[in-house]
Amino acid sequence: MFIRFFKSNNAAALIFLPLLALTIWGFAFFLPPIQPIGHTMPFYDLISNAISKFHWLNVLIALILVLSEAFLLNYIISENALFAKQSYLPALFYVLFMSNNNAMLTIHPLLFANLFMIFAIDQLLNAYRKDKAFAEAFNAGFLVSIASLFYFPYIVFIPVLGIAFVLLRPFIWREWIISIMGVLLPYFFVITYYFWNDCLSAFWHKNMFYTILREQPKFNSSNSFYFTMIIGWAILLLSFGSLFGGLSGGAQKSKKSIILMIWLFVFSVGSVLLAPEINTRSFSAFAIPASVFCANYFLNIKKHWWAELLFFLFFSSIIINLLVHFF
Repeated sequence: MFIRFFKSNNAAALIFLPLLALTIWGFAFFLPPIQPIGHTMPFYDLISNAISKFHWLNVLIALILVLSEAFLLNYIISENALFAKQSYLPALFYVLFMSNNNAMLTIHPLLFANLFMIFAIDQLLNAYRKDKAFAEAFNAGFLVSIASLFYFPYIVFIPVLGIAFVLLRPFIWREWIISIMGVLLPYFFVITYYFWNDCLSAFWHKNMFYTILREQPKFNSSNSFYFTMIIGWAILLLSFGSLFGGLSGGAQKSKKSIILMIWLFVFSVGSVLLAPEINTRSFSAFAIPASVFCANYFLNIKKHWWAELLFFLFFSSIIINLLVHFF
């Protein structure tokens, strides 16, 4: 029922998806506040410090961000015709991946970083077959840089800019230089600010070098979440099989865009390895490409009962995981 509805590209999904998200996020208003995150970047600190005392506002802003990112990602996929058929499945899976346990149901740096990464992806895809893409190159570099100023491990996505230019553009050296300028510009202003206030050394150590100098953190989570993770990764593995099988057909832009998403998925591993602390939120970078892969898989499943069963198992595991923490 759910998969068939979101596959239909029915405009009612614009109402139903927020209601579905509220079903999950409703738990967050009654759960105790999540402990503050350490070693955060300056852009996130500006927002977090302003609203940290209001638990309900943290949850509300996070929910709005997740839904906005879900619909934005869905729009980008539809606008660039990544799939032969338009649907709201990418938005559906993005909401699920970004709401899979209680630690995700509040603001955290990766929520903001993902927003700017999605905008960066949009700029890169818009550069396809343009005579000149100087603005898109600068914007993409600038947006990835801003994402890393919310969550520093996203600095690993800078090489994805070059990969995108190789996939989507002829070689124009000025675009590469302009993209690098876009990356450097936000850091130039931030470093100047900290230097002017005589706290640059603290910024280097606390925000940037800490992820390299710290001891490797361990991943800790509840037993109930492991069930959700097993089902989620099982669906993702099935999606990979369908994904590689479909790369032989379709339009060139569609295939190259999917390959770009695969590279984004690969570099997401680096963002986890650089995380100041490894928890379920550290995997948020995977949500962007994983939503695309899963949407592609569920669009191509011919047995409706199998698609509905997989979705039911995944959605139920998320609800059960939240109920365990709630009670």
